[in-house]
Amino acid sequence: MGTSLATAQKWGENGVYPYHKNEKGKEGFYMEELTDVEPVKKMLDTNWEEEFHVAPLRDYTSVELFAGAGGLALGMHMAGFRHVLLNEMDAMACETLRRNHPEWNVLEGDIHKVDFTPLRDKVDFLSGGFPCQAFSYAGKKGGLNDTRGTLFFELARAVKEIHPKVFMGENVKGLLSHDEGKTLEVIRNAIKELGYTLVEPRVLKAIMYQVPQKRERLILVAIRNDIYERGIRFKWPDPYRRVMTLRDAFFCGELFDKDVPESEGQLYPAKKARVMEMVPEGGDWRDLPVDVQKEYMGGSFHLGGGKTGMARRLSMDEPSLTLTCAPAQKQTERCHPTETRPLTVREYARIQTFPDNWEFEGNITDQYKQIGNAVPVNLAFAIGRSLIRLFNEIEALYPEESKIEEADKIAHGMLPPTLFEIDMFNMHEQYPKNANIVSNPYIRRKRFDISALDDSKNVLVSLVPDKYIVPYNNQRAKAYFTGKKFPSTVKLNKLYYFMPYLKGKGIRDLYQIEVARVGTKHEFTKAADEDDFRLVFEIKFVTQLFDDYKPIKLMIWRTYTDTNLRAILAM
Repeated sequence: MGTSLATAQKWGENGVYPYHKNEKGKEGFYMEELTDVEPVKKMLDTNWEEEFHVAPLRDYTSVELFAGAGGLALGMHMAGFRHVLLNEMDAMACETLRRNHPEWNVLEGDIHKVDFTPLRDKVDFLSGGFPCQAFSYAGKKGGLNDTRGTLFFELARAVKEIHPKVFMGENVKGLLSHDEGKTLEVIRNAIKELGYTLVEPRVLKAIMYQVPQKRERLILVAIRNDIYERGIRFKWPDPYRRVMTLRDAFFCGELFDKDVPESEGQLYPAKKARVMEMVPEGGDWRDLPVDVQKEYMGGSFHLGGGKTGMARRLSMDEPSLTLTCAPAQKQTERCHPTETRPLTVREYARIQTFPDNWEFEGNITDQYKQIGNAVPVNLAFAIGRSLIRLFNEIEALYPEESKIEEADKIAHGMLPPTLFEIDMFNMHEQYPKNANIVSNPYIRRKRFDISALDDSKNVLVSLVPDKYIVPYNNQRAKAYFTGKKFPSTVKLNKLYYFMPYLKGKGIRDLYQIEVARVGTKHEFTKAADEDDFRLVFEIKFVTQLFDDYKPIKLMIWRTYTDTNLRAILAM
C-alpha cells in the first residue's frame, strides 16, 4: 500500500500499532487497528458492495484500442459496456479475443491504418492502454502535434474521429514522472486541444480491487467539455474490503469457486531448480548461502540495489509481485510458493483474475506474454462500474436513443433486434403483470437430437440460490425467478435457452425458456408477498449438455451470463 516493510516493522517495534502473531508465528497488524492509515481506512469504510451492483441504464457502446488478450475489454464488458470494435496488432492476442467472444468485432492490424470516422458520434466510450514512447517537445505548446509518431497520438486521433462522450487511457505509473513530468504535460495539453477535460490522473493499486497482485496502473479519464460543463464528474471506485493473496487465487474461496485447474507451465533447468529449492517461501537470493549467491547472480552480486526479484519465491499468504511476460526471468523470478517451479499458465491467469474459461491462443510463450501484459480483469471491472455510473449520470442529462444499431451496422453490416430494457425497481409498471415479454414455442420430439439445437440462440446462465436447488438437481425445474434486481444488459427479446448455475458446481443442463414475463413469487410460494414482483421464466428441460458440471465465472454481478449456445458448446 506504499508503506515499506522497514516502516511497518518500526510501527510494531515502537508500539505505534500493536503487533499480532498468526498461527505460523508471522507478525502483523489487524486492519481494524490501522484506521490512521488512509488505504486501510478506505477499505474499512468502502462502498464496494453498493458499487458492485451498478448497472447501465442502457447499452453503452465502446471501442477499445491496443486490446491485447482482453483483460481491460473483459472487465468493461462485465461492467456493462458493449464493444463495437476492438483493435489489436498481435495475431495470437486477436485469436484469444475471438475464441472467447466470437461476437466481438476484432480488427487485427496496425492502428495507423484504421479509419475511425464512420463511427463518429455513434460510440459512447473509447479506451486503450497505449504504449509510452519518447515524445517530442519541439512545439511551443507541447500539445497534440508533439505526440506525432507515438501511439498516444493514434489514441488521440481515434478520439478526434469518433468524438466519444468519455475516453480512458491506461499506462504504467512511470508515465507520471517520465522525462520529469514533461510527457504527461504534453498529454494533458493534447487532451485539452481535443475538447476534453482530464480528470486528475490516479495510480490505482490492483490489490485494492480484489486482485491478488501488487500491480499498479496509471488511469487517465477524460470527459467531453460540453458534458463536463454541465457538472458531470467522475468518481473513482471504492476499494474491496481486504487484500487478496495467492491463497485466494489458487484455492476455492471468494475469488474462484474451485481450486486452480492444472495447466502447462515452464520448468526450471536442473541447476536452477537446485538453487530455487533452497529459497524459503517469500524469500529471495539473500536467503541463499553466500557462495551460492555469488555463483547464481554472477556480476549482479556486486551491483547496488535490493535485486529482490532474483531467486524470488512468492508467498501463499501475500499478493503476487507484478507479473511479467515470463515467470522464470532471472531478474524477475516468480517461483511458486510451495513447489519449486515457475507459475503455470492458469496460475498466471488467476493472478490477473481471468476466469478459468478464458483460453489463450498460441504457444506457452505467447500465453505468458498475453497474460503478463494484460490489465487485471477485476481492476478493469471496478473502473468499468465507476464509468457506468458516470454514463448513467450523463444519460440523465442527455436522454437519447442508443446508437448501437448504427455502430453495429458499420461493424457487422446488420442491425440487431430492439433491446428491451428493464426498470429494475419498478418492473411491474413497465410490463403489466403476466404480460409475456418472450414467448418461444417448445418443440416436442419423441427422440431428442442434439443436432437440432440452434447454436446461434441466446443462453441466459443464472445462479440458483441453494434453497431452490432441488428441482434443478433432478432436471425437473419448471420456473425460475430472477432476483429483485435484473441487469438491463440482458437482451430479453433474444432469450431462448436457460442454464441453471449451481453454486460450487457450474452448468450442465439446458432448458428452453417458453415464456418470460413479470410475475410474483406468490404464484408458487403462497407465503411470499403478493407485491414482490420479479421476472419469471417458465422453462422446460431440453437436454443434459455435459456429462458433468462445468465451472464458469458468471459475468454480470457474478449472478448472470448472457451468451449464446455456440459459446457454451465450445467450452
